[in-house]
Amino acid sequence: MVPALKTPTPQWQQWDEPGRVPHTHTPVRPAPRPANPFVVVPLLALLLLGAGMGFIAQRVHVMELGYQLRELNLELARVQDEHRRLQVEIVRARSPERVEALARTRLAMVDPGQPQLVVLSSGAADAAMAATEPSRSWPEMLTAQVTAVGDWLLARFAATAEAGSRQP
Repeated sequence: MVPALKTPTPQWQQWDEPGRVPHTHTPVRPAPRPANPFVVVPLLALLLLGAGMGFIAQRVHVMELGYQLRELNLELARVQDEHRRLQVEIVRARSPERVEALARTRLAMVDPGQPQLVVLSSGAADAAMAATEPSRSWPEMLTAQVTAVGDWLLARFAATAEAGSRQP
């Protein structure tokens, strides 16, 4: 009798049999091919070029930020000088001497110790009164003027009050 040829059992069948370890020989990996220098050298050149361009872009950005920082420092110094100048102006504006000078020149104010007499004139009536009574004293003239102003105010506001009354 002639021995029959054994056909290799498929891998999945070997595992189906309990207790049996599959008998496979490990495949041999082929040796790696040598790198083609026409591919490797341009790839390395591109990698170095990209890294160099990134470095240069970073340096340019740092320089731009330095210029911006310098401009902002100059502006800060200018604003601080202006702030100091305005603070001095505020102190000068609030000084009592300046306030007093402005009150005297622009508002025509005087010290409270100096008497100031303001005569309100109504034109011809005051001229006639001054011509008829030249010998009146200062308190009498003041009383007459205050009375005249009071009468004028009473007539002015009495007319307003009558306009708003509810009586028929």
